[in-house]
Amino acid sequence: MRTATPVNFTLDLNGRPGPRSGQVAHALIEAIARGQVHDGDRLPSTRTLAATFGLARTAVVGAYEELTAAGFLVARPGGSTYVEHGAGAAARAGAFGAAPAAAPGAGASDAGASDAGAPGIVLPPAQPAPRRASPITYDLRPGYADPGLISERDWTRAMRLAASPARSARDAHLELRGQLSGHLRRARGLAVDPEDIFLFPSVSNALRTVAVTCGLAGQPVAFEDPGYVKARLALSQAGAVIRSVPVDDDGIRAQDLRPGDRACYVTPAHQFPLGGRMPVPRRADLLTWAAAGDALVLEDDYDGEFRYDVPPLNPLRSMPAAAGLVVYLGTSSKILSRGLRVSWAVLPARFRAAMTGYLDGAGEEVSQVSAAFLASFIATGALTRHQSRAMRTYRARQERFVAACCEHIPAARALGIEAGLHVALVFDRPLDDVVAAGRLAEAGLACLPLSPFFAGPAPRPGLLCGYSRLSETRARGAAELIGRVTSDLMAPG
Repeated sequence: MRTATPVNFTLDLNGRPGPRSGQVAHALIEAIARGQVHDGDRLPSTRTLAATFGLARTAVVGAYEELTAAGFLVARPGGSTYVEHGAGAAARAGAFGAAPAAAPGAGASDAGASDAGAPGIVLPPAQPAPRRASPITYDLRPGYADPGLISERDWTRAMRLAASPARSARDAHLELRGQLSGHLRRARGLAVDPEDIFLFPSVSNALRTVAVTCGLAGQPVAFEDPGYVKARLALSQAGAVIRSVPVDDDGIRAQDLRPGDRACYVTPAHQFPLGGRMPVPRRADLLTWAAAGDALVLEDDYDGEFRYDVPPLNPLRSMPAAAGLVVYLGTSSKILSRGLRVSWAVLPARFRAAMTGYLDGAGEEVSQVSAAFLASFIATGALTRHQSRAMRTYRARQERFVAACCEHIPAARALGIEAGLHVALVFDRPLDDVVAAGRLAEAGLACLPLSPFFAGPAPRPGLLCGYSRLSETRARGAAELIGRVTSDLMAPG
């Protein structure tokens, strides 16, 4: 008979936001980082840990599964779970990231979506987050990848290599920049010099730094409306003067930009939050505008890797005239996990020296372990294999969820279904989408209202629903719940 493993560590769960399983996962990572739990240690059973801390066993099971998928834990024959070798160094380096923001007020780049990442999405500070029940039955928060799709073998191998003390931080960052150069060429048709790739913990960090080093402080920057709130805040914090520009189903229009705008922030692969894909003629017009006024285009490619049954559209940055005009932003948060906290910016070569000097003095950089991990994940082909597998899964989940929405939410139209990891459900009847998101949260479904992503009054209500972590078998239940709640709110009287 196997001897039960005692609980000889603490879990600090006080004040943590988000699903209970995520709270437990982050608390356990902190215990590993503090040295209370060591590499190779066998962990208590989920039943024992749940009983010790007064938790639901499902929360502990979810935490173990999340950390196993992330490579921090490993399940071995006989039902035992162990701390993976290298987990301590990775935890202390912050490879798992900070605790997730509370849903549904939290959640493109940071996405990533990327941030991360990522990538997350936040409502404006003045918007109170609606109450929700715990646990979440249907987690449809946009901006999240499904870490459960990552090969445990590939993740563990890369994390073990990343935790090696033989590699310096500088070496890890240089290696990742080289690997990202190859990855962007293969996956996004983007040929760039590794020396023009700069690494950041999040796309928000990247945008703030770009605004400073590229001279956007105090200058007008055109910004998509509706648009990604965290990007808007990041640019504002760096001193840029945001000018909101309405988008249509194809994104922003060059004729709505002004000669005095010094930059324009866009999400052309999958406009956030409405989901449109910017067509080639409009992209060309945007570059013509930038060239005429010596302005910059800030291209956030937060989930551009994912597209469904449509021909590929390479990034703006890959067009012949774009090299000196476009800052390209990407994140690992939508490809793999927010916990990595690795994002990147590809700058025009003329800003290379300014960015290098700024980062040398700022002292804020990507974790050495995260950089080494991602470099290894790319170099071994694991990232390519993962993206192929994830694309198939996300396509199946998107198709099932959209079909269920068409059947059970007749008052809504689904936008942005050709690409990305979320769909915008836009309603053709008056609806308080903030109230709707709150009611859904109380019923166990987490999503985001559309209206807070508009700079001014929202012309149409809607709900943003991420399907990346929604299995096909649960799509109908989620759509039925959304249909019931929204129908009740739209009913007269």
